[in-house]
Amino acid sequence: MTAPTPTMDANVRARILVVEDERIVALDLKLTLESLGFHVVGTASSQDEAVLLTMSYQPDLILMDINLGNGGDGIVAADEIARFADVPVVFLTAYADNDILRRAGEVAPYGYLVKPVRQRELNATVQMALARVRASRGRMEAERRLRLALDTAKMGVVTLTQGTDLIEIDGHFPPIADRSVRGLRMEVSEFLLHLTADAQAKVRHLLEQGGDLHLVTRWQLPGADSPTRWLEVHASHFAQERAVVGICRDVTVQVEQEEALRQASVVFDSAADAILILDTQSRVTTANPAFTRLTGWPTAEIRGRHPNEFLHARRNSDRELLVDTPVDFLGHAEVMCQRHDGTAFPAWEHVAPVRDDAFVVTYRVLTFTDISALRLAESRVRHLAYHDPLTGLGNRNKLRDLLGGLPESKVDDDTAVLFFLDLDGFKVINDSLGHDVGDALLIDIADRIRSVLRQGDEAVRLGGDEFVLLIRSGRDGDVDVLARRLLDKVRDPLSIAAGSSVQVSASIGIAVYPRDGSTPDALLRSADIAMYAAKAAGRNRYARYHANMAEAANERLTIEQGLLHAMANSELSLHWQPQLTLEGRSVIGAEALLRWNSEKLGAISPDRFIPVAEECGLIQALGRWVLRQALTTWAQWLRAGLVQGRLAVNVSALQLQDKQFIEDLAHELEAAQLNPKDLEIEVTETALQRVPNIEQTLARIAELGVRIALDDFGTGYSSLSMLKLLPLHRLKVDRAFVRDVVANPSDQAIVRAIVAMADALGLELIAEGVEDERQRDWLLHLGVSEAQGWLFARAMSAPDFLAWLRTR
Repeated sequence: MTAPTPTMDANVRARILVVEDERIVALDLKLTLESLGFHVVGTASSQDEAVLLTMSYQPDLILMDINLGNGGDGIVAADEIARFADVPVVFLTAYADNDILRRAGEVAPYGYLVKPVRQRELNATVQMALARVRASRGRMEAERRLRLALDTAKMGVVTLTQGTDLIEIDGHFPPIADRSVRGLRMEVSEFLLHLTADAQAKVRHLLEQGGDLHLVTRWQLPGADSPTRWLEVHASHFAQERAVVGICRDVTVQVEQEEALRQASVVFDSAADAILILDTQSRVTTANPAFTRLTGWPTAEIRGRHPNEFLHARRNSDRELLVDTPVDFLGHAEVMCQRHDGTAFPAWEHVAPVRDDAFVVTYRVLTFTDISALRLAESRVRHLAYHDPLTGLGNRNKLRDLLGGLPESKVDDDTAVLFFLDLDGFKVINDSLGHDVGDALLIDIADRIRSVLRQGDEAVRLGGDEFVLLIRSGRDGDVDVLARRLLDKVRDPLSIAAGSSVQVSASIGIAVYPRDGSTPDALLRSADIAMYAAKAAGRNRYARYHANMAEAANERLTIEQGLLHAMANSELSLHWQPQLTLEGRSVIGAEALLRWNSEKLGAISPDRFIPVAEECGLIQALGRWVLRQALTTWAQWLRAGLVQGRLAVNVSALQLQDKQFIEDLAHELEAAQLNPKDLEIEVTETALQRVPNIEQTLARIAELGVRIALDDFGTGYSSLSMLKLLPLHRLKVDRAFVRDVVANPSDQAIVRAIVAMADALGLELIAEGVEDERQRDWLLHLGVSEAQGWLFARAMSAPDFLAWLRTR
């Protein structure tokens, strides 16, 4: 236990403890001291008793005999007392040899008297010792108070005495220890290693040149993972002290807070979002620059005001974010704000509390961002979701909503009419002139459709060249007038360049709701069926839906699905019809004809399934199959000596429009190892009119060595000038002229003219559909030399055809 340091006033009698093993000497000292005005609190004769009485009486001074005889050693006693009490000791001894003096000096006595002691000497020594004690204790009190102040301020004192290379540290120095230290020493070089280069230079300048030092520096402990501390240092060189003395304190928390504040300030000033700092009553204290840029409100005009007074438009649907959100809670909402000029904009707002160290809310932060662009983008996305990007008309989603919104109605109450419009001839323009022209045409057609719509009517583009119109009035007169206006509008030419234009027509199917379909899908299907009926009737017209159209549409769908099944399940085959000379009936070749024997539908005529294949896009696949099978089979028969002459194969207009067709033809000829001169492809007059750049296409085919025949000649509208330019080898007289050639003078005249034309153009001639001898004779008489037809042989399967050849 450490005894408290006794207080000693110069005006109060000093309290002295006498330690002396000889009782007479002790009594004499006591009486002498008391006569000098001192108060002797007690006498002790041994080492242990001296320690005990010191603890009990806490004297101002101890007169200690060194040699206590059997009672111990006074020097040891003084050392023990120094461990727990700050009491000055004056030694009394009859000895003064060097060893005793050395031992006594180790406990730093306040005096040393050699017995016998005279009164004046005793009085002077005691008085000086007490004076020294008073001075020492004054300094100690000042040091104690300084240390208390340093502890309170969490500061340390750094001292470098001139002539040494050691820094002494007292007080708080967190980089080294978590508690107060005394007399901690560190080499200057080691101390400097922990500082930044700039701080090291400033400290060296102080040590070498003197002056003052005031800095905040980083203190880095060894190790990459060691935390960084920050020190604030104030030091000066004191010449009279021959030392550099300074104070330092750990300012890590303050530096980090200042850094956070600087970062927050940068964020506050540079943030794109508007920020308002509010007090706990939600009144504005400050605003960042983004707020002023976004709203036009200067900070001076809004300071002290509630945002509801100047910022919030406060629609009925808006949340009262600042009112509804408790002051210590987070909140966010979309609100409508208004600028200084009164214009409004949608904003996303967020409010958050700011708390002090005691977790008490001191401020609120209101941030918001203008979401006008987001709402505009959402609007555009919604528009794109329901509108065609090319024409601006509605799309399938729009149509679904329109049809889904039709009111329920009785069957006899026609409430709306659906037009299904498909452009005639658009694909040819798009493929031949390019998509840019095709797109321009679609945009123009959309504008024309808009021009005929009435209030309440809607138009959408399904895709490609298909459009759907929802007409709100179901009166027949209105529907007919509108349909005719649409047809007229669509037929108007579109100028695509100076002196150049394109023109299309439309086929329109009309279905009435709910009579022709009480559900969206049923109504759209009925209009689609009617549109195909309009196309089948010659195009450039409209057709109203009626029940029997559904049967034709169902048959078309059945055939379409059946064709897909047929191609995958070997239901297709080729039949072969011989071509002969009329004079000697010699076989000169054969025409390969496609046949379909359906497992479910039975034998289906080409007249039924070929048009469907062309409409649904299967004709290219069918054509490739026919070409491959016909060329491979005919080549094999030729090599086997089973046949002789040419092979005729029909090619549709859609096949000729396919840019890949000529490459496919060359590939199949090579794969079959068939000489191109043994192949003759037959194209119709319709193909000449429908295929863009037909001259170049046929010329490239002829360059392969393949012969070209014009099928069904006389039934189309091909011009004679075109025939002259085309690389044709043969004309094929259509069966329509052969059927009545015996009895009909007109047909005879037509055939005679065809023969003359072929002769003039250097073309060969063949007639089809010859069924009796009289037709044969007349054709031979008119100058036709080749023919095919039932008179000679029907189209036969491969085994039957080979068997027939063997009978020749």
